[in-house]
Amino acid sequence: MDYFLFGLVIAGILKSCNAGTAGNRTLPYNKQLHEDLFSRYGTTSVRPVRDNSLPVEVRFFYKPFILSEFDEQNQRLSVVGSLYMGWTDEFLVWDPADYGGVHRFSVRAKDIWFPDITAYERLDPGTAMANVFEPYAIVHDNGHIDYYDRTELTVYCRLEMTLFPFDTQRCKVAFTSYSYDSDQFALEYANSTAAMENVFDPNGVWRLDHIEVEQIEKMYLCCASPFVEVHYTLIMQRIGNFYVYSIWIPSCLLSSMILAVFVMHPNSGEKVSLSVSNVLAFVLFQQIVVGSMPRSGDDSPVIVAFFSAMIAISCLSVLASAVVLRVYHHDPRKPVPRIFRWICLRPKHDRERESASVLTRNTDQVGNDENGHHDLGSPTKGYDNIIRNDTVDDPPLRYNGPTEISISDIEMIRTSRQNREETDWMILALMMDKVFLAIAVFALLGTLAYCGISYIVLVQ
Repeated sequence: MDYFLFGLVIAGILKSCNAGTAGNRTLPYNKQLHEDLFSRYGTTSVRPVRDNSLPVEVRFFYKPFILSEFDEQNQRLSVVGSLYMGWTDEFLVWDPADYGGVHRFSVRAKDIWFPDITAYERLDPGTAMANVFEPYAIVHDNGHIDYYDRTELTVYCRLEMTLFPFDTQRCKVAFTSYSYDSDQFALEYANSTAAMENVFDPNGVWRLDHIEVEQIEKMYLCCASPFVEVHYTLIMQRIGNFYVYSIWIPSCLLSSMILAVFVMHPNSGEKVSLSVSNVLAFVLFQQIVVGSMPRSGDDSPVIVAFFSAMIAISCLSVLASAVVLRVYHHDPRKPVPRIFRWICLRPKHDRERESASVLTRNTDQVGNDENGHHDLGSPTKGYDNIIRNDTVDDPPLRYNGPTEISISDIEMIRTSRQNREETDWMILALMMDKVFLAIAVFALLGTLAYCGISYIVLVQ
C-alpha cells in the first residue's frame, strides 16, 4: 500500500512537470529555443567563452565579385563581395532532442557577440565592422555560428600609374580585430574552395587577375601581444583597349604632323598655324590623360613623359618655322653670310651664279661715248665701282673689248644680282627646313623608343 501511494505521488509530480512543460510549449520549438537561450545569454560585449584565458577562434574570408567603382584620382576602390565569418559561442548550445529536433536557427547579428573585424584601409563611413547591412547569423546546436554577408567595401588603394594605360594595380586590404589581440582573438583565414573561387565579374576596364592572401601576426606599440591580420592583395589588370584607340593611336598620328610642318613649303603660308595647332592638340590630350590620374609625385607615367616631349618638340617646331620664314623672306639686298653659303648652298648654284655674272671680265674702267652709251675702255666713271657698290661679296665685273652697255643693261645686271641673292636666301631657308626635319625625326623616334623600352623594362 505504501509503495502504491508512493507511485501515485511520483506520477503526480511527473504529470505536473509535463503539464508545466506543455504549458510552456504553447510557442513553436524554435521560438521557445530562442527565449530559453537568450533569457540567460547576458550582455553581447563579453567574449563567448567560459574560460576567459582562451581566445575566440574566428575563421574568415572575403571574396570580391563586383568592382562597383574605382576613383583613380582619389585612389578609392569600391568592391562588392561575399564575406564569411565562423566562430563558436559557448553560451548558445542546446540539445536538439529537447526542442523538437531543431538543429539551427537564425538570429540578428546585433543580438549576439560579434567579431569586430574591420579593414584598416576602409574609407566609407559606418560602423567598425566589415558588414554594412544588418543580416542574420546562423546558430547551430553545438554553438557554432556561420555569418554570411554581401558587403560593399570602399578602401584606399595606392596606385602605380607608370605603365598607364597598361598598368596592373595591387590593392592591399588588411582585415583584423581592432579590439582584441591574439590572446583573446584567434583570427584564421578560412582557406577553402569557396574562399579561393574567383567569381569576379570584369567591368570593361578592370579584370581581377588573382588574389594573394597572407595571414600574419603584427606587433604594435600599444599592446604586449601581437594582432592577427589577414592581408588580401587584389591584383587587377587594366583593359587598355579603350585608351589605345582613344589616346595612343591618335597621339602617334598627331606626332607625324610635326614632320609635316617642315615638309610644307614656306610659301604655303600655313607652317606656323599648323605647328601651333599641334601644340594645342598635344596640350589637350595631356590634360585629358592627367585629369584621370591621381595627383602623385612618386612616379611619372610614361605617357605623360611622351606628351611632355611632344609638346616640347611642337613648341620648338613653332620657333623653327618662324626662323625659316624669316630667312625665306629675307631682304635680298643683303647677301647670305659666307659661312652659310659654304655650308648650305650647293656648289652647282655657285657655278650658275658665276656664269650668270660673267659679262667679260678684266676691264679697268667704263666710260660714256658721244651717243650716251657706256663705252668700254673710256677713262670715265668706272663701271666697276657701280657694280661693286651693289654687292660686296661678288667679284667686280671688268669688261674686255669694245662692248657698249646702256643704263638699262646696268639696272638689269643689278636686278639680276638682287634676284640671285633672294634665291640664295630661299635656298638657305629650304636647307634649314631639311635640317629641322632631320632633327624632328630623330627626336620623335627617340621619344617613341624611350616609351617602348620603358614599357618593356617596367613590365618585366
